Amino acid sequence: MVKLEEVSNDHIDESLSDNDQYSDYSDDEDDFDVDEDESLLDRIAALKEIIPLKHRQRMSSSVSTVTSWGKTGATFVGKSAWVLTTSMLLLVLPLALEIEKEQALVAYEKEAMQQQGTQQMLNSGMYQPGQPQAQSQKGLTPPGF
Repeated sequence: MVKLEEVSNDHIDESLSDNDQYSDYSDDEDDFDVDEDESLLDRIAALKEIIPLKHRQRMSSSVSTVTSWGKTGATFVGKSAWVLTTSMLLLVLPLALEIEKEQALVAYEKEAMQQQGTQQMLNSGMYQPGQPQAQSQKGLTPPGF
């Protein structure tokens, strides 16, 4: 069984005054010797002693796995983009150009039909000078009649 004993503050103060030179708290800057030649990489490398070997190996394998999946994914995306781009250039682009040519031809034919219709309307309703109006409405007569 455990026996608890109360310790008074006077007893703690006496023990501290006897051991002032061995205090837990120190104002000396010598306790934190910093090597000025030490680089950031050296400090990071020193951190590996804090993390146990088992955890370091687990983290290393997970980072390796993620890196492998990332490389595989990037390769797949790159190759897929290449296949899609070349397929579009070889198959879809000529089709789109032909559709555009066909639409331009249809628009040109419509415009020609409209101009021809306008021309016929103008010719049928126009009075030609030097001929009586009745003849212009009958149509053209061959020469010599």
